Amino acid sequence: MIRVYFKRSMNEILETTVNEGATLLDAARKLNISEITADCKGNCACGTCHVHISNEWVEMIEPIYPASLEPYLLEKSKKYNPKLSRLSCQIEIKNEYDGLTVSLLDDTM
Repeated sequence: MIRVYFKRSMNEILETTVNEGATLLDAARKLNISEITADCKGNCACGTCHVHISNEWVEMIEPIYPASLEPYLLEKSKKYNPKLSRLSCQIEIKNEYDGLTVSLLDDTM
């Protein structure tokens, strides 16, 4: 099981575990995280699962697939950060992501 951490703005940290192959959105769903509504159910069509990857993980996470809708959806967000922003539905968890930490955003669109 791979450990994943979600940081809230008030320094609250939520922890869960998921199997390799699950998405970061799957991990968020296990915790019923209210900041991640995932209106499109993880189909990369809405942008409501936007998170910021922690600085120490940015280079380790697979980059955005440029032909997907992910860059377009992220750029529409008020909290878009070209370095840190990702959609949690587009990050497939790998064993080497054990300990992955992301920050939750309270107003994603």
